[in-house]
Amino acid sequence: MRRASAAAAVLAALVCAAPAAAHVVATPAYVTAQEVDTISLDSPNERQMPMTSFVVTVPRGVEIVHAHGPAAWQVTFTSSTATWSGARLAPDASATFVVVLDAKTQPGTVELQAQQRYPDGGVIRWPVSLTVLPGKTSPSQNLQLAAVVGLIGVLVIVAVGALAWRKRLSAEAG
Repeated sequence: MRRASAAAAVLAALVCAAPAAAHVVATPAYVTAQEVDTISLDSPNERQMPMTSFVVTVPRGVEIVHAHGPAAWQVTFTSSTATWSGARLAPDASATFVVVLDAKTQPGTVELQAQQRYPDGGVIRWPVSLTVLPGKTSPSQNLQLAAVVGLIGVLVIVAVGALAWRKRLSAEAG
């Protein structure tokens, strides 16, 4: 009976599972806040015609510092968009496009927009999520935080001690 239930569960999972789809993938999938990082974008061409350009747009708070890619591709970029063109990516092939990003934003998640463009006017859009990690803090910022936390700790200890002393005096008097 258990085998039949397990087999049914596996079969249901296989039938209901969404088909895996390739998409534009960022490596690494993170950048550091207030730092410049290099991200590689792997772009598979799943259409049955060659891809003729690739475009990446970054959100507010992220800037493109530089862009480069496969040797045959020509790249132009601004602080918000990089465009590769002048070459062809064959069907079922993949290419890696590189952007150097300056994340001038708070830690969290940001989403780049990637577009694969084709000679028939077709465009396939892919959201590319990146995690923005906290940046390095200066030692003086760490010392300030430690001082504040230490002061709060001392105040809590003094308050608890005062309450205990007051309670003891009340117990002796009564």
